[in-house]
Amino acid sequence: MTLVAEPKSPTTSSPTHAVGQTSLRWHTFTSSEATMAMSAWQELAHRLQSTGLTDHPDWVSCWLKHYGKLVPHHFLAAFSGEELRGITLLTSGTGQRNGPFTVDTVHLGTAGEPTGHSVVVEYNRPLVEPGFEEEFAAGVWAHLNCDLRWEQLRLDGIHANDLHVWQNLLPEADIRRRESSYFDFNAARESGKDLLSCLGSSTRSNIRRRLKKYGELETRWAETGSEAAEYFEELIELHQARWQSVGQPGAFASKVFLDFQRDAVIRLVESRRGVVFRVRHEGETVGCLFLLNDRNRLLDYLSGFADFQAKPSIGLVSHYLCMEAALARGFDDYDFLVGEKQHKQNLSNNATEICWLTWTRPSWKSRCIDGLRSAKRLIDRIRGKQPDSPN
Repeated sequence: MTLVAEPKSPTTSSPTHAVGQTSLRWHTFTSSEATMAMSAWQELAHRLQSTGLTDHPDWVSCWLKHYGKLVPHHFLAAFSGEELRGITLLTSGTGQRNGPFTVDTVHLGTAGEPTGHSVVVEYNRPLVEPGFEEEFAAGVWAHLNCDLRWEQLRLDGIHANDLHVWQNLLPEADIRRRESSYFDFNAARESGKDLLSCLGSSTRSNIRRRLKKYGELETRWAETGSEAAEYFEELIELHQARWQSVGQPGAFASKVFLDFQRDAVIRLVESRRGVVFRVRHEGETVGCLFLLNDRNRLLDYLSGFADFQAKPSIGLVSHYLCMEAALARGFDDYDFLVGEKQHKQNLSNNATEICWLTWTRPSWKSRCIDGLRSAKRLIDRIRGKQPDSPN
């Protein structure tokens, strides 16, 4: 059906910033119309020659295949005349919480999955023709604001550069910012130095020492979907063994997540939107990496490594060897995404920000939650000021 994405009248739940009139014509596709929506999405991606990942139909259609029945969703498209200018997936969160409380959420893009089953999208964005970003965001917000059923809007894994249009619309939103360290290959090329020389002295020494100790390491960059699938099974085995050894279930304990990744790795490698890299030592696989290709920027998505006691620094070495191969293949950046692991700092020469925006509708429930949190903070401060018990 066609929906003009403007609220008919102000509501008490609206933010103070007014949504301006949009000249675009809006159309919604229900979940049952996903085939039509993805056909339109594919045509727009082709016309724009899109090189993105999370805004590309390869990624979105794979997510819908595996999560579409689990997470309620619909699509919103914007036209000027008969020309499609932008399209996005909008989902209703499943099993989402605000602290200990359940909350009805709405999400932009491939997000909103139950805890423990999420693809954890980063560099999340709608597919929008350049020049229409602000008008598209305003229309999405107006469309969502007509639906009073949700309590919280969440924009998951948005790059800082894509955040400003949403901040203008929702100036009171809460924003959590996380650093994402990366290596800038173009800076290395311009410097005239090799990759190793661009790293810190202690990292250089460690890599040289480990490479010398390991001796011959066999590396393979999967060129076909079948190769990628083979290497990915080894990644799963290594990943699960490592996490289960410390009492954790591992990412692939979720069947829906596992099925999605097995499908995605083949699709994305075949379309050159994914990379699977394998490292072997003395006849056994010791490291596997699955990286996503977003606009010629590699994203360190999933990995599996041999036990670090048996194979010291094998994660560092595997990433370094993959970076060497990526540099030679002409990629712009190697992004380690958010997280606090030491190798991310050791192998990076720059950093950016990935953000999570949350806007909560004013209601008695949200005010109660805020009041309880304020009370807890006050109690914690009072307890912190009390002298230690003599016992």
